Amino acid sequence: MSSLAEIQKQIAELQAQAKAIIENEKHNVIEEIKAKISQYGITANDLGFKFFDNIKPVKPSSGAGTSKAPSIAMYKNTESNETWHGGKGARPKWIQAIFDKQLEINKEFNQADLHKYLEENGYKI
Repeated sequence: MSSLAEIQKQIAELQAQAKAIIENEKHNVIEEIKAKISQYGITANDLGFKFFDNIKPVKPSSGAGTSKAPSIAMYKNTESNETWHGGKGARPKWIQAIFDKQLEINKEFNQADLHKYLEENGYKI
């Protein structure tokens, strides 16, 4: 006769095996589903997914989302001591030059990659 601890250990092992099987099969299942959706022209509506077309976005009240606080610089050009806060708006020329150079190397280079590049290459303050 097995003890409770042994049975719980077996349950945990079986659950881990089941999770691994699901992860291994998931990609193929998704591809099969996509193929059937494409083949039969199935829509999200056919599957019962509800979309709310009649919901209107809420407009923020005047002044909402605006801040009087200055932006804190996150990155610094070591040659010119120019700084950049890393947020919205136009990039400074030195940041844009880095971005353009990296984009030539990697056509999929994006804003997140730019932040990572700046941190890895000593521009982070």
